[in-house]
Parts: sequence; C-alpha cells; structure tokens
Amino acid sequence: MNLSELFDDHSLLLDVEPYEKEKLLETILKEFDSRGKIKDFDRALADVIEREKVMSTGIGNGVAIPHAYTDGVSELVAGFFRTREPVDFTALDGKQVDLFFIILGPKASRRNHIKVLAKISRLLNHEEFRGNLRDAASITDVREVFKRHGDR
Repeated sequence: MNLSELFDDHSLLLDVEPYEKEKLLETILKEFDSRGKIKDFDRALADVIEREKVMSTGIGNGVAIPHAYTDGVSELVAGFFRTREPVDFTALDGKQVDLFFIILGPKASRRNHIKVLAKISRLLNHEEFRGNLRDAASITDVREVFKRHGDR
C-alpha cells in the first residue's frame, strides 16, 4: 500500500490550530466529516477519544498516530495533519507533538488498518522523513515526501 495513494489532497491539512488534545481530535475529525469521510461523527470521535484514554498515541519525536476501530466510518480513513505549533499530546517521551497521522477503520475490517499503522510507524523512525514533513511548505510538498519515502 503506497502512502501517496492512501493520502490524497483531501486527507492532508497543514497549519492546524494548536488546541488541547480532545479539541484537536474533534477539529481533525470535523475536517474529515466535512470532506465526506465520516459516516457517524459522534461515534468516530468517541472511539478515538476512548482509544486515547487507554494509552496516548503520542509515540515520541513530535509525532502522534491517533487511531481507532470504529463503526463511525465505512472504510479505512487515513489523514496527515500538522499543527502550526507543537501541542501537548501526552506523548510517551514527554515532548510536544506537531505531526499527526490519524487512522480510522471499521471494526469489521482490521487488516488494512494494521498494515497502514505498521507502515507509518516504520517510516516515522526515520528522522529525515519527519524533518521533510515539517519542512513541507504545501500539500504538494507533503505528497512528494510521501512518494519519496512511503512508496517503497
């Protein structure tokens, strides 16, 4: 699965307002909802917040991967969002977060969800990938980073 195919222009957003955790998740999901990617906004939001309560998805190095299995979507939904400024997301390393990959998958279909989560997690281990995402000036630049790194 190539990242440049999974993340289209409608699933990428730069310069997101840096809100506190739950408000930021709500803002991101509202953006998905406005783009027709969410079937049941309230269900999807509740499932993402519930997942965060189990354990923070802030994995370190300024990155979080909020994800959930939810009946709030009909198919796998993935997006990349970068906040204007880093925010406290209770990351495992205690550092603030500015890069967010969000993955929502229907409860009945977990395989692709896990594949995407694994691929993104592997890429995020590379400092160059994270740096390129931070330096990207536009959605086009982000897509180029995905093509360069995520289509291997």
